[in-house]
Amino acid sequence: MEYYLKDSTLIIKGDFETVSTGLNGGRARVKYLFNKQVPRTFNPPDPREFVKEEALKLSFEGAYFGLLTAVKMEYLQVIENDYMTAFITAGVSNGSEFRAKVGTINIILISKVRLSETALLGAIITATEAKGLALLEKGYTFLGTNTDAVIVAYEIDSNPGLENEERKEIPYAGSSTDFGRKITEAVIKGVKVGLELRGE
Repeated sequence: MEYYLKDSTLIIKGDFETVSTGLNGGRARVKYLFNKQVPRTFNPPDPREFVKEEALKLSFEGAYFGLLTAVKMEYLQVIENDYMTAFITAGVSNGSEFRAKVGTINIILISKVRLSETALLGAIITATEAKGLALLEKGYTFLGTNTDAVIVAYEIDSNPGLENEERKEIPYAGSSTDFGRKITEAVIKGVKVGLELRGE
């Protein structure tokens, strides 16, 4: 896996088995993940088409999943541990008819270890719970925003420390598992720090 910023966009390149709740989400094997910064006044007629157009501009040579955020990439939080990397952009200042103060919190989790289908999907729940807890601990009265998204992926070609062994697989991602605890810690830290840097 490699990641970099280009044109106010976080780009993550690799070979991933992935689930996404984003605009063009679902489950797929993809080569690229991205989180694109857009203006706070962003309101295109077809957001999904906008994501496709951005992928074309970035010249991706393969399948992708994309997210959109009004948070500047200078506030991007990248949190790594021994086998997972979390990429988080957090903002809660955009106006909404649903809550007085909401914005977008995007979470991308990349595992170096293979995840079962249960763990792939369960990680979305654990990340969402952690996001809500972070907001509550910061004194907000809502658990998320109406445009939040989560991507969970594992690197297909990564096999750290498993020479001559059958590839290990993480079966579950609930908050009481080791993987779930890593998700919880990374998301709480990323959301809180990201919001604090924005003065929120």
